[in-house]
Amino acid sequence: MKMRLFKQTKVIDERIVTLKNKIYAEVFIIVTIICSLSSIVKYFFLDKGIEDIATELIILIFSSAYYTYRSMQLGIFSAEVEIHDATSKWPRRKKNLVGSIIGGVVIALIFGINSAVRYGDNLGQSIEYFFMVTFVSLMIYLPFLIITLVIGHDTLYKKSDDVVNKMMINSDSGDENEEH
Repeated sequence: MKMRLFKQTKVIDERIVTLKNKIYAEVFIIVTIICSLSSIVKYFFLDKGIEDIATELIILIFSSAYYTYRSMQLGIFSAEVEIHDATSKWPRRKKNLVGSIIGGVVIALIFGINSAVRYGDNLGQSIEYFFMVTFVSLMIYLPFLIITLVIGHDTLYKKSDDVVNKMMINSDSGDENEEH
């Protein structure tokens, strides 16, 4: 038995670490797509209730929340937004606004069509249910998505930017071997 006084340091290849992280990101995307498709199929096509898709919803909500929290905490969120805004025609904030409007309209239309098909006994009642449910869904989901995506984006950006600024203040002024 050898007695090691000094711990050996592992050699870390940055290329391998980067490729592993890329694979983890791809796995995250695949799991997200599978959970989304599973919950959509179960809820809309197999007539399952929320309790039957609870696992998928928990995975989607918590994994997204964790990713968002960690990217904000590490200052990655604001850097990603700045890079995106510098290279894209539309800033991220504008895309979030348009995306929330489109998302709200799509959700409202899906719920309206679903209600008209499922609960309408005749054409007139189906049309009435469609417009009523679509309008109410728009009033609920449109403000919710705008508040969540646009104001949430601004809050996350500010907190992430604060983290980056704090890191910059706390970091030393350069390499210790650097001559001033």
